[in-house]
Amino acid sequence: MSEALQEAGVEVAPEDEAGTPETPELGDAGKKAIQSEREARKIADKRADDLAAELKAIKDAQLSDVERAKQSAAESAAELERLRTENIRASVALTKGVPADLIEFLTGKTEEEVTAKADLLLARLNAPKTPKADPSQGPAGSTPKLSTAQQFADAWKD
Repeated sequence: MSEALQEAGVEVAPEDEAGTPETPELGDAGKKAIQSEREARKIADKRADDLAAELKAIKDAQLSDVERAKQSAAESAAELERLRTENIRASVALTKGVPADLIEFLTGKTEEEVTAKADLLLARLNAPKTPKADPSQGPAGSTPKLSTAQQFADAWKD
């Protein structure tokens, strides 16, 4: 590839054995130039951020009263919806007896959806944890087995 570029008259950096271009050592002037470019970049980035913030402030100031009212109404509507949903969850949890630390698991927008989730949650909470014992298995009506110590004591009594 580098041979084709050289034939076209383009200067190409010499390559090492691995085929990657060799980069010459930078002198003091090159290092100073890179450092000054980096500092200039930092200053330019900071200036761009400052100008973007200033532009946003100008745009916000230019909003008409109607646009500000629309924005405020949209924020209020979102807050109202959040409060309604929270109120439904709290009232269903209180009615159904859901523990306070489990209210977060009640989801849904309507009261019916939240009620269904509360019923499911309570059913899972009240489900038996272990199987019931089967009385038909094991010793039935026999005397309990005595411990080794009790057997030894009984032997000495006789």
